[in-house]
Amino acid sequence: MYKNFRYEFKYVLDSGVAAAIEAYLEKIGLKKDDAAENGLYVVTSLYFDTPTLEDYYDKLSGIKYRKKLRGRVHHNNFVADKKVWLEIKEKHDMNINKMRESISYDDWMRLVQTGSTFDIGNKHRGNKTIQKFLYLFHRKNYRPHAIVRYSRKAFIDNFLSGIRVTLDSNLETCAWEVFMDNEAMDAMYPGKVVLEVKFSKAMPWWFGDMVKRFQLSRQAFSKYTHAVDVLNKHNSIAR
Repeated sequence: MYKNFRYEFKYVLDSGVAAAIEAYLEKIGLKKDDAAENGLYVVTSLYFDTPTLEDYYDKLSGIKYRKKLRGRVHHNNFVADKKVWLEIKEKHDMNINKMRESISYDDWMRLVQTGSTFDIGNKHRGNKTIQKFLYLFHRKNYRPHAIVRYSRKAFIDNFLSGIRVTLDSNLETCAWEVFMDNEAMDAMYPGKVVLEVKFSKAMPWWFGDMVKRFQLSRQAFSKYTHAVDVLNKHNSIAR
């Protein structure tokens, strides 16, 4: 079972500021993620929610403990990968806990097309993360809702802090049904970049300098919540 306990700070930037921060991170010695070509890769996530959009409204209400269920690949679509990561992202105050495990593409399609958890549960009987995901999925009647896709650059400080910094650009979204039909995406934040700073220990010396140098202001930003707002811009839902 993969678990990741951490803190997470978010900032929404203009593209020019994001480029300057990228140069700054490289100058002070952070390394680009080796798993990606030139440090850049695509992230595509399907967010699940309940029929009453419980997770969406929990975020709007500022509930201290809240969660998200999603499936994620590092490609433009789910077909391109042989496996899909099932993720549970939990937040309690400022503390983030992310659990993730992979399932096969065939199992993934069975889950999103039929909502059936029985076969997958039997196949992964001893996997606590998958069992928890399927339990929540079944108990609250989660269904596929919104796709969020973006390009990500990732930087890692391997010295003492273990900090990870990501810059997400070209954010776009669409409903799951639209994505399966023709992948027609709507822009979420044209010209903007979302900076995320993820850490589990004390902040390194350069973090305060970066915040001051670029006059960064931390924001409570949720890609999923913003995606739902974009998808309903012509048919507003209660807030």
